[in-house]
Amino acid sequence: MKLFHLAKPPAFFLMIVQCIILIATCCLPSVPKAEPLRVVVTGDGNANSQDPSYFFEQLLVLALDKTKLTDGDYVLGHNTHGGGIARDRAMVIAGVGIDVMWASATKEREEQMRVVPIDLLKDLNNFRVLLINKESQAQFNQVKTLDDLKKFTVGSGEHWTDGLIMKDNGFNVMATSSYYGLFKMLAARRFHFISRGLHEIGYDTQAYKEFALVKEEKLLLAYDVPIPYCFFVNKNNTTLADRIERGLNIALQDGSFDKLFYQMPSFKEGEDILKGANRTLITVKNTKK
Repeated sequence: MKLFHLAKPPAFFLMIVQCIILIATCCLPSVPKAEPLRVVVTGDGNANSQDPSYFFEQLLVLALDKTKLTDGDYVLGHNTHGGGIARDRAMVIAGVGIDVMWASATKEREEQMRVVPIDLLKDLNNFRVLLINKESQAQFNQVKTLDDLKKFTVGSGEHWTDGLIMKDNGFNVMATSSYYGLFKMLAARRFHFISRGLHEIGYDTQAYKEFALVKEEKLLLAYDVPIPYCFFVNKNNTTLADRIERGLNIALQDGSFDKLFYQMPSFKEGEDILKGANRTLITVKNTKK
């Protein structure tokens, strides 16, 4: 004989329970959805895919993508201020305008900003090749030492680390704020050469072929102390610096860093120059480290 019987609750009772649950759920405090991290860089986001600046921006995107699961989403913004690397630095130092810049890691920059300590160029920035007028090659064939090279005038962008180092080493340096104008001035024989990183020289000869400029064939310059090329953020922005560093390390480990690196034809050309043994090596004192 059954001792008791569980009666089926009436529909009205079930409806009341459901209403109570719904009201309780609605009254719970809502958790606001985190806003994506906004990271602003210089430029307009439309760089030529062969331009080294395109690589640096895409590498930053890669690092941020690699950390989305742990650090959340992000939005990449652009600031077309047109003020060059000096304005980039001022903005990062002040913490307004842009959040990340890429540049040679000099002692001064490391004191003013927070550097992400990973060389973005695999040592290519430590070596330089000269961009010259084709007709000038015979003159450079006679260069064997640093003193020989000092007889030639150097063209440089304002605030370029390489131009400042050349000046410190006793070169006569002509600087200009116009990037395009720099190549135009070389073509007009206002100076004899522009010193370019191994990652840049291949792109330059194609981007400014209207001036018929060529890479010098016999010389290879190297800083006595390596000068890596790195990302920089505001001195106090440890969170962003840490995220970028972790993302870059992940990309280095899984091969996606190298994949992006070798998509740049000028970078591969730079490595080929470095591997060649047919150039006279001239050491330049790095006065910025």
